[in-house]
Amino acid sequence: METFLRGGDPFSSLRWSERRAWRSAERRVRHDHEAQQLAVLRDLAATASGVTGLSVPPDRRPGRQPDGATPVEMIIDGRRLRAARMPRRSLATLRDALAGLAAVPLTAVGRYGPYWVLTFKLATEPLVVLADHLTLLPDWGGGGGRRVPTGPLATLGV
Repeated sequence: METFLRGGDPFSSLRWSERRAWRSAERRVRHDHEAQQLAVLRDLAATASGVTGLSVPPDRRPGRQPDGATPVEMIIDGRRLRAARMPRRSLATLRDALAGLAAVPLTAVGRYGPYWVLTFKLATEPLVVLADHLTLLPDWGGGGGRRVPTGPLATLGV
């Protein structure tokens, strides 16, 4: 514990088997969390819930060419969803569609390797977007972001 408090690596004092057990537990919790998020997103897609808002942070590098991807926060049926990186071209298409409609329906959600695949229904054709590190955020107006955890995190007492 002293090593950790002094800024050292807390895993350095563990035996190999203990480190392996921690890594295994971390992978299991991460997998369970992503499975829970996928279930919620598939429920939203099954009801054709629509994107009603998009938020993109301003480019923090003035004078430089923007990257091909950017973080995005969107509101789907009152739920906040953050994508760590979404392609700017797809985002521009989604933003244009949202300008002409009250909501752009989410029709399918899945995984493709490390990426999340979101399919939206546009007037002309479906828009398929790859995003990485999707995170469902607390609902608007809900208890300041503090909720009683459920699922794998609740068993750890977090």
